[in-house]
Amino acid sequence: MSARSDGARTRRGSERRRAGAIHQLPRRQIINRYPRLAIVSEDEIEALHQASLRLLSEVGVKCYLPEARSILNRAGALVDDATMRVRLGRELVEHALTTVPPVIELVPRNAQNSTLIGGDNVAFATVLGPPNCSDIERGRRSGTLADHDDFLRLAQFFNIIQLIGGSPVEPLDIEVRFRHLEATRSMLTLTDKVPYVFCLSRQRIHDVFEMCAIARGEDLEQFARRPGVFSIINTNSPLQYDLAMATGVIEMARFGQPTLITPFIMAGATAPATVAAGMAMNNAEILFGVTLAQLVRPGAPVLYGNAAKNVDLKTGAPAYGLAESYRFTHIGGQLARRYRMPLRSSAFCASNLPDAAAMLEGVGAIWAAITAGANLLMHGAGWLEGGLCSSFEKFVLDVEVLQNMAVWLKPVTVDAETLALDEIAEVGPGGHFFGTARTIATFETAFHQPIISTTQNYGAWLEAGGLDATRRAHRLYRQALAEYEPPAIADDIREALDAFVARRTGEGGAPLD
Repeated sequence: MSARSDGARTRRGSERRRAGAIHQLPRRQIINRYPRLAIVSEDEIEALHQASLRLLSEVGVKCYLPEARSILNRAGALVDDATMRVRLGRELVEHALTTVPPVIELVPRNAQNSTLIGGDNVAFATVLGPPNCSDIERGRRSGTLADHDDFLRLAQFFNIIQLIGGSPVEPLDIEVRFRHLEATRSMLTLTDKVPYVFCLSRQRIHDVFEMCAIARGEDLEQFARRPGVFSIINTNSPLQYDLAMATGVIEMARFGQPTLITPFIMAGATAPATVAAGMAMNNAEILFGVTLAQLVRPGAPVLYGNAAKNVDLKTGAPAYGLAESYRFTHIGGQLARRYRMPLRSSAFCASNLPDAAAMLEGVGAIWAAITAGANLLMHGAGWLEGGLCSSFEKFVLDVEVLQNMAVWLKPVTVDAETLALDEIAEVGPGGHFFGTARTIATFETAFHQPIISTTQNYGAWLEAGGLDATRRAHRLYRQALAEYEPPAIADDIREALDAFVARRTGEGGAPLD
């Protein structure tokens, strides 16, 4: 698939559409106006908040970056440079929380794909970062730039995806010091949706900022005036910020771009084996990052990143998409609402195949995220094996789930028109509604049309090929790649991006710090 030119894809796509295109929802801002689920009391949320403040003031956080310690020290934190331990007073933390914006607008190079994050707004991002990928035709393999780019084509094709979650699979055939350059060029040319910043070193961050500014036709000063990218900051639980992540918080804040501060809490391993203790630590690590970001730039956009879970105490493996993770998700949502911060969650699963277990775990995680009030769902399409593999079939299966979720989130209208009492009276007892004017006029639009689920009976399904859901997803991902059309990009912008990549490659790229 990857070897064909984009022109060939466009021509083939036109042919496929004439034969029957993949049904999609239109691109739109998704809104969640339903009540959020609260599983603990307000008093218990306050107890978690107070416990987090105690951890920050009494235990502290080990911060490896001298620049970050200096910023916090000047603001009044207690800093021990010998141990790299930083303790934050409650006043410092609570003041920082007053300047975090509750809603962020992310503007990519195509402003029509701008996305609101926060409040009642919901957005879905692709899988991020697995080193391997798979499909049922070619099997499991190390990620390449060709695979990486095909996932980006799927992300551009499916309207339900609003954000590119970084590398949907790591392009391991590209040397590390150049990888971010090639991955970002692909993100900015194969898609025109919200891109991602790789916070692995200061140089990488600045390279991606420059490329994203070029794509928007801006310089860095203009780029910093409005958010247009995002990045994840994973703390090193328990209670640590390493060099790369602390640098990421600082640089993203300086340029006014949002970070998703997300501890990788695993109760029983990196936190005590209770949900309460795990959430207190998770919250403390987030509040540390929030405070640092607000000291760098008051009003810097930050998301409350919740990816806490437990481990299987028999094996030590993370328990993705299971009951305790739902509890963490909902409590995280309650804390985010207390702080008026946008909430990040994830569509995690642990299954090794795009099978029933993967969908059980993934749907559970997505349902928990939406009912908790998540504003940004990371790893929304394609995640498998606890993040070690991206699956092309799982990507399409997840698109089916996300489209269903978007339809469910659209409020039901109850009025004289939708109650249709005259139509019911006209048909009367014992009749049917297959032939009424309404049914005939709306037979294609009255209800959501799935792309994977089927209502065929057994005989019709067998005549259609007898494909299970995974094989139907395989067929659809191949069709989507055939129908993909590259988004328009001005020649001068493409040339400027190519020139930047060539220059930075010639300069040696960005080795890891």
